[in-house]
Amino acid sequence: MENYLYKVFENMERLSPGSDETSLKAMALFRGEAGPVEILDVGCGKGADTFLLAEAFPRARITAIDINSEYTDSICIRAEKEGLSDRVAGICMSMAEMNFEEKSFDLIWAQGSIYAIGFKQGLSQWKKHLKSGGYIICSEVVWLTQEPSRESIDFWNEEYDQIDTIVNKIKQIEEAGYIYQNSFVVKRSDWDEDFYNPLMDKIKSVKSKHVGNEAAMEAIEMMEREADFYHSHAGEYGYAFFSMVKS
Repeated sequence: MENYLYKVFENMERLSPGSDETSLKAMALFRGEAGPVEILDVGCGKGADTFLLAEAFPRARITAIDINSEYTDSICIRAEKEGLSDRVAGICMSMAEMNFEEKSFDLIWAQGSIYAIGFKQGLSQWKKHLKSGGYIICSEVVWLTQEPSRESIDFWNEEYDQIDTIVNKIKQIEEAGYIYQNSFVVKRSDWDEDFYNPLMDKIKSVKSKHVGNEAAMEAIEMMEREADFYHSHAGEYGYAFFSMVKS
């Protein structure tokens, strides 16, 4: 099924809800050194934010990691074409098995990816790779209401049981030994206009090419259910960006 999920996301720049506008807003939360900085883009996907980071921080070196080697190879190729190979590198690596030296990075960036390891686990495991005073800026799925529906609770208990309110996420940040800096809720259009609408158009194309293929239909139906569920419960959950500093 995984291969067909990749087909669904072909020609889509982003693999999760988001936008350049929102990412740039979150990048502005970084208050690090004005000089050269080392940035790690965790779960970089196709590099949408990798190259935004290179633009936003023209003196930074960005290391982008993902478990899909096609994605990280394409980042290296694009960096070469754009004359950025001295500042941008893609590496095939799991976020759960990072082998960088301790205190390597000024900023760890994780847009739409920390859920793959879990919010608490990510904050705990990645901390050693941050320099003193280094930042983590990441997006995380959160409840947007104090009383989510039973359907949403059941859905997220199965999909990602670390979903919580922004207030409780801030507590988790502080318990993990960081100084909480800021947060904001990702706008709804990042889910609709920038993600699910183009994704549904792509699904129609993939579906027509794989009629009768059980594995392909399973992947497609999973994505359709996810989109339908969001549209039915959009006010109950969403993404929020969080910025924090290693204390």
